Amino acid sequence: MTTTPPDSPVRIRPCRAADLDVLERHMPSPGRTRRHAARFDRQEQGLTAFLTAWADDVPVGTAQILWQGCAAPEVQARFPGCPELNVLGIWPPELRSRGIGTALIRAAEGQVRAADHNLIGLGVDDDNHRAAALYLRIGYRDTGCRYLDRYAYLDDDGVRHEVADPARFLVKELDGGA
Repeated sequence: MTTTPPDSPVRIRPCRAADLDVLERHMPSPGRTRRHAARFDRQEQGLTAFLTAWADDVPVGTAQILWQGCAAPEVQARFPGCPELNVLGIWPPELRSRGIGTALIRAAEGQVRAADHNLIGLGVDDDNHRAAALYLRIGYRDTGCRYLDRYAYLDDDGVRHEVADPARFLVKELDGGA
């Protein structure tokens, strides 16, 4: 199933098993972390939708919908059941500001709406002003809900690094949801 919005500069579709090596080649995971494979596995379990953006046969972006919402307890308490758009990324950086991120967001919103949700959320790190400006411009609103965005990765030596970035949670009301 392709989820590409009609005015998209790229083709957007759910990740397939055959995409994983191509994704790693063009959008490498940090260190030994195989983030694309982990996201695909969660999609296969029904926990997420892992969207990929393609320009011709080259992956240029990814995004993930977490159907159970943001894992941060502060966000879960205020927005239970709100799917979260997560790990939006465009690669290489020269392709940013060309509509790919917006196309991925619109595709994710369409899937969330089709799943009968009327609200979608996303987190934005405090130091990511460019992304925050995009989200606000396309209709997300700041909720005042602050939390630590926690994740981990394995470096090239196999050492696990825990990260906790200060973030804020934004939401957007969707037409046509439950």
